[in-house]
Amino acid sequence: MSAYQHLLAAISLDELGERVLLRAGDLARQFGARLSVIHIVEYIPLETGEALMAAPPDLATQLQSQAQSRLMDLCERCNLAVDQQRIVSGGVAAEVHRAAADLQIDLIVVGHHPRHGLAALFSHTEEDIVQRARCDVLAVHLS
Repeated sequence: MSAYQHLLAAISLDELGERVLLRAGDLARQFGARLSVIHIVEYIPLETGEALMAAPPDLATQLQSQAQSRLMDLCERCNLAVDQQRIVSGGVAAEVHRAAADLQIDLIVVGHHPRHGLAALFSHTEEDIVQRARCDVLAVHLS
């Protein structure tokens, strides 16, 4: 098995995302691999009484712009040169898989939050990424 050539860090823009990014950066250096980073701005449904609507386009654009600025700051603070920084809107798992295919990624690095009780019934993003990935996935334990 050859070493990884191109890693994708799928991160949140907080201290937990920074931990995932640092781990991915360490791995990229060890493998001599390229590193790309993605953050997904999830769709924000707006309740208008009887119906749910998608966020207005100007709000989505503003959220993406803010996320881009925060991602650039995070990469600089971590002293990481990345091949590509992507900010996209959509479902997290679907967008991670899309980016992995587009960039020909051979290792996805994500954070994993152990869930207990009722929380275990809801968000399964990490599991979805692992199950549907066409490459290896490293889940960084974040508890």
